[in-house]
Amino acid sequence: MKMKAILTAAALTLVGTAPVFAADSVALDFYHRQLPFMQSILDGFKKTHSEITINDLAPAANYSAGDQTVIRGMMTGSAPDVYLASYSSLPTIARVMKDRGEAQSLDAMIAKEGKDWQSANYAPAILDLAKVAGEQYAMPFTASLPLLYVNKELVEKAGGNVDQFPTTWDGVIELAAKINKLGDGVQGIGFSVGGLSDDWYWQMMVMGAGEQMLNAKNDGIGYDNKAGLEALRITQDLALKTGMSVYADPKPAQQQFFAGKIGMVVESPSDLVAYETAIGDRFTMRTVRFPLIDAQKGGLPAGGNALMVLAKDPAKRAAAWEFIKYMTSAEVQAEISKASGYMPVNVQSAKALEGFYAAHPNFQTVFKSMNAAMPWFAYPNNTADDVWKGVAPVLDQLQRGKTTPEAALPKIREHVAGVMAAQ
Repeated sequence: MKMKAILTAAALTLVGTAPVFAADSVALDFYHRQLPFMQSILDGFKKTHSEITINDLAPAANYSAGDQTVIRGMMTGSAPDVYLASYSSLPTIARVMKDRGEAQSLDAMIAKEGKDWQSANYAPAILDLAKVAGEQYAMPFTASLPLLYVNKELVEKAGGNVDQFPTTWDGVIELAAKINKLGDGVQGIGFSVGGLSDDWYWQMMVMGAGEQMLNAKNDGIGYDNKAGLEALRITQDLALKTGMSVYADPKPAQQQFFAGKIGMVVESPSDLVAYETAIGDRFTMRTVRFPLIDAQKGGLPAGGNALMVLAKDPAKRAAAWEFIKYMTSAEVQAEISKASGYMPVNVQSAKALEGFYAAHPNFQTVFKSMNAAMPWFAYPNNTADDVWKGVAPVLDQLQRGKTTPEAALPKIREHVAGVMAAQ
């Protein structure tokens, strides 16, 4: 069944839940980055909520561009009514709202629905992803945790077993080194930690070691210790001990993986459908859990996005809340998962996906790591880009073998402290 038809069918099951507005229809401006499944969802909403019109604004090129547009709009009175923000953006936007005296969390709306409704639909750990200082400033819409995407045939040729995959980084590194020795241009792993436009990969390593990106005072790194050195050591070993090619962008490794020339890469579950499509029948792809450096204390930064209500008008806020309930409903969330690989944020979606998961086990792997989910760290005063511009080159040099963990840590420490001191 085509995606649009599936989502429309799911939406029709919700028709009885749509409230009847006494006033004239309400129009909401909705702003988000490009998502391939969004139009089908909005078409379904339109069929079941004729009293609410969604003006789907031209999508943002990326989260950063979207954030800047929204913040400028808040200053000029032209902000959208509903914004789909990344988890890392929420504290910055919430702080702007507070500074302008416009802060309105969703807590009152959730409370009005009742505790039974909340517990029946949303796990506390999921809701926590979209909280700022304990307040629910947004509702999670998609959620993802990093996974290892694995070429089953290359793993087996190297003597490994996907069903008994290593659970530690040292074990993964050992397996990747064996894959690298297969020859014919094959490499074991693609994981250039400094190669993203943001520090999501590096947050995985630091949080996986049980540490925080900044200390309690927000004036320096939180991993200036043995755990930080261990994160740097593993980051370097991933490249030097496996013969990995280090890139300044993840795309080369992705393309090599598609071609069957890399044993494993790190990715978000949101790319699962795209990866399966790109690979076709060239090889069997499996997903496995992303290892934690510290299995007891470690966690993983959750990717994805959440729905914020920026509208101040009461009627628009009420309409926006109905829109959010629809967007995070079990039926819609299940279909988003099928279309992308994102983990549903509604706990009731699991039942709807039982058959799908049985036939597509790769989609279920992310659930096995949910107890390790942590909010994506947001740097204060919108300093994430400034921090990363200084950290990424150090990690790149580390993986190329041009510096050591012991030399890299003070460089990172000094750069981050300098950025924080300038605030």
